[in-house]
Amino acid sequence: MSSHSDLQRVLDLGIVSIIRSPSSDQLVEVAEALLAGGIDVIEVTFTVPGVLDVISSIRKRLGDRILLGAGTVLDAESARAAILAGAEFIVTPTVSPAVVQMCRRYDKLVMCGAMT
Repeated sequence: MSSHSDLQRVLDLGIVSIIRSPSSDQLVEVAEALLAGGIDVIEVTFTVPGVLDVISSIRKRLGDRILLGAGTVLDAESARAAILAGAEFIVTPTVSPAVVQMCRRYDKLVMCGAMT
């Protein structure tokens, strides 16, 4: 999908469910439960241990049935790693031109915070 169609999907649903946990156990099952409940836009934060494995596992299990993103992304290298693991959008806590540029390179949606 393109960043424009992904943005429209976020806007249409009106909800981005954020998975943040001190443990990566059962997070694939959490994503499955969210999908079963009608939430198909899911973000996994970079504060989760083994986040790239979690993103990859969710992508493998749920495929294109969800729009999967990575949050709390602080730099371009992390954004690229998340995209390669299967993230379709990136959320940053601050405006990072390098992250925006990386997302544009891969035609991925990026949503920047502003020191929130």
